[in-house]
Amino acid sequence: MQANSGNAASVVDKASSAVHSAIDEAARKARVPLDRMAEMAHDASDKAADAGTQATRWLSKRGEQLSAGPRKLIDDTSGYVSANPLKSLGIAVVAALVVGRLMR
Repeated sequence: MQANSGNAASVVDKASSAVHSAIDEAARKARVPLDRMAEMAHDASDKAADAGTQATRWLSKRGEQLSAGPRKLIDDTSGYVSANPLKSLGIAVVAALVVGRLMR
């Protein structure tokens, strides 16, 4: 009976070893596609981050350009009023009279 249990243990050890070998082989084969998928995911993530950075820069630049227009108009108007105070006052009075007439 001990011979049978020795044979059974040997068979179990061989089966266990075969299963471990099969698992190791499957893991080795799966590693290459998994590494490739991970690399592709990293590349996609990097591209998305780059696109987001570029979009942020573009929006920031456009925002600065849009806000520069009104700022320039205010600066130009202030300069004109400082250089021509009486003329500016006359223009303001005429503009107020025209708006007052239109509002009636």
